Amino acid sequence: MRGLVLLSIALLVGCSGPFMGLPGGSLGPETASNGWSEKSQDGVLELETNPTDPYSVIIGFRAINGQIYIDPAEERKWYGFLASDPRVRVRFDGEDLIYAASAVRVEDGEILNLFELDRRVHRLVPGH
Repeated sequence: MRGLVLLSIALLVGCSGPFMGLPGGSLGPETASNGWSEKSQDGVLELETNPTDPYSVIIGFRAINGQIYIDPAEERKWYGFLASDPRVRVRFDGEDLIYAASAVRVEDGEILNLFELDRRVHRLVPGH
């Protein structure tokens, strides 16, 4: 049991990104210079906000016509960071690559109708 506890602590200390639903810091250095390939299915990603003091979370995304959308609730801490600075970094589940991106607020009614009414929908655009 003691070994399991020590291993758990070592993993938490060594992990700077989000871990098991807990927010984290920086995802690490960017490893992709180009944008991600078109996504055709919804999935999970790690999103890093607040470039001056990185804060990262694991969230779901929706792929619509090859574009990536996220829909934070206003009360989320990371949404506050996103609202003040749209620069983010992204790592898709199952990939090792970290991409720079911007989160652009969506105003298109057709897209907004696909999400819950109380959400602040953003499209992730590769690059800063």
